[in-house]
Amino acid sequence: MTKLEYTPDEDVKVHEEGAIRLICRAFQSHENGLPEWLKNSADAYAREDAPESKRVIIVIFDSGRGGKSSSISCLDFSGMTSEMIEENFRIWADPEAAQRGSKAISIQGGHGNGGKCYMTQMFESYAILYTVKEGIGNRYGVTGGSIRFGYIPDRERGRDFKISCLEDELDNVLKNVNCPLTRILKVADEVVRGASGFTLLTGVGPKGYKGKIPTDRLIDNLQEHPQMIKTLEMCRVYVVINGRLQRRPLSLPEIIPMAGAEEPRIIPIPEELNDPLYDEQISTTEGGQSPRGTLVLRTSEVSMRWKKKGRHSIVYKTQSGYIGYVPIHELDIQSSYRDYIYGECYLERLELFKQNQRARLADSPITRAVDSFISQQVQKYAEEFEARERQKYNRNEKSAISKINEALDRWKNRFLSELMRGLWGPGDVGPPPPPPPLPTGKPAKIELTMTHQMAGIGVSFRPNVKFFDETGQRIRSVPFTWISEDNNVAMVDEDLLIINTFAYGQTAIYAQTLDGKIISNKVPLQVIRIYEINISPKEIEIATGSRQKLEAICKLDNGEQTSNIYLEWTEDNPDIAKVSSSGLVFGFADGETLVTVGDDKCEAKEPALIKVVPGKGRGRGEKLGKGLPLVLVSGEIDRDPDTQEYRYFSSDVPPVWQDAKDAQRNIWWINSDSPLAKLYLDTKRGYGYDTREWRMYHLERYVDVIVQIALTHGPTEEESLSVNDWIMKWGYEVAQIQAAAASDLSEFISTGKLPE
Repeated sequence: MTKLEYTPDEDVKVHEEGAIRLICRAFQSHENGLPEWLKNSADAYAREDAPESKRVIIVIFDSGRGGKSSSISCLDFSGMTSEMIEENFRIWADPEAAQRGSKAISIQGGHGNGGKCYMTQMFESYAILYTVKEGIGNRYGVTGGSIRFGYIPDRERGRDFKISCLEDELDNVLKNVNCPLTRILKVADEVVRGASGFTLLTGVGPKGYKGKIPTDRLIDNLQEHPQMIKTLEMCRVYVVINGRLQRRPLSLPEIIPMAGAEEPRIIPIPEELNDPLYDEQISTTEGGQSPRGTLVLRTSEVSMRWKKKGRHSIVYKTQSGYIGYVPIHELDIQSSYRDYIYGECYLERLELFKQNQRARLADSPITRAVDSFISQQVQKYAEEFEARERQKYNRNEKSAISKINEALDRWKNRFLSELMRGLWGPGDVGPPPPPPPLPTGKPAKIELTMTHQMAGIGVSFRPNVKFFDETGQRIRSVPFTWISEDNNVAMVDEDLLIINTFAYGQTAIYAQTLDGKIISNKVPLQVIRIYEINISPKEIEIATGSRQKLEAICKLDNGEQTSNIYLEWTEDNPDIAKVSSSGLVFGFADGETLVTVGDDKCEAKEPALIKVVPGKGRGRGEKLGKGLPLVLVSGEIDRDPDTQEYRYFSSDVPPVWQDAKDAQRNIWWINSDSPLAKLYLDTKRGYGYDTREWRMYHLERYVDVIVQIALTHGPTEEESLSVNDWIMKWGYEVAQIQAAAASDLSEFISTGKLPE
């Protein structure tokens, strides 16, 4: 091959501002920018090889008052000279910026961009670096919106000015951010008095915070951000909020491992891995020039999806330290147990692929191959926990549960046949016409039904009521009111005709006509004290126009668990999805939103993530809706009628499930691995198939199936209902079917006698 001869240009032309703004894109948030400041402070201590007792960093939040702007600051007791500012700090994209002048292996390093990017992008007014070293001070900074740093107010007055007393100077500059030196001395007295300098980075007018700075959120982020792991290990980090010192230093959140997986799993990384994009083998050691790597997987006893999401990652490390991370949920892992796994990947080969923001590594054959390997290993580890959690049943238990299910299935068939008479017959030509409006008449009976007989505190709801004349014919309602037998527990709002719960205890609810002559049946209501709420599943994906049920699993103060409690469900973005009072989520538009549930005293530990994707038509096979559906119990209870194999679902699959293949065959599955199902089938915890709790749970799942069938394939199938109409209709149908079940199956619920 002929060697190319050419004369290179003497310089390289770069559009400075465009290049810098491109570099800084990753730091357009306080959550990603503030950790950069603290990392720089930790590196300053590491360059000086300062003892751990001297490595103190102070984060200062000042919300501003009396017309003064708010600010965010970071203070360390290392200090910088003008030479360090000009030859290190001010240079953009310098990969040696952090290491220059030191060989300390504890320096985290980077590209010399993150801290400056945060200063230039995230403060409306200005950002300033005020630093003192060995009696010489410097003021250096940048105005809001600019990328050009400079001395303040100019080079003559802001560079290398003399400081007579370091403590007095520190006290003066701290007053500007509402942080008296006396507060700092409470936790860093020896550090301050023995320091030869300090650096105070301050950003004035933090973007996005017109009012109060969300300090709780930013502090949580500092303790969870992967960038902060090394900093919190090497330094004591304190926080001052509006002049008040938080006496306890920040720390990495403790992650208690799962029982039986206390020790990390160490997995050697093969010398060759497959690039999934091009199906090629890639060397992980550069042909033996670099050492082999290891993948270390750790576990958490609680889900990390929300509470510890900053640590819920695989962190990439090399000899130089932290170089990036990938969130577990971005990997290709199909198991709910992925939310309980995190770890580190040590591989020198990855050093060249770290990026400016030290998050995801640059795309390349080796990084794709490593991510694929990590996904496979996490998947295998997660499947081990799935297998361990699968409940084993003896022959008698499996037989008994199957018989219960067969009996309930027969009841369901009779009920559906009456409910939807004529819809599935051979002469079907479409849905029947809508029923005529109810006639007027003189009421002789009021029938009251409620979807729940237990409720949280501080919630509001409206029962369902029907009016009948003396012949038993249903008629239009007449003016009436609700009555609570104990207004201390629950009281009726006369204007809105809703019931509000106020205190723990029991009452009864009934309706009566305004003249008091006609009184409905009384429905007991218990307001329950709730200790903890968990939503199941934690994440769902639904198509626009479809619906799926969430379950609020409540742990009561006596240790019992139940999901049959009325609570307040709310969604972050009702334009994406809405949720009903029973936990029914209706997908409205493409996007993501969070759904949570609770009462005035207790809220769900973690919200559920709702992903609404574009609808693909009805997505149903020709057989869907034709004939009576079959309901089976997953796990080692019922076999798939076609494959004769057991079906297993993870705990994050809904309690009632039907995938596309099942929909075509008209089969529904009750998930025996959902949290409450596992609890109520666990004989070791005082439950089992022969307990009232399991019978009630089993029956409630049939109600879910029937309601979904009734709403999807009943007389209103072709109606164009709004989201709110669907939600109201769901609650109404649930109440009606529950009432029918209570009437038909009362002996089964009480004694376990199977319905004929």
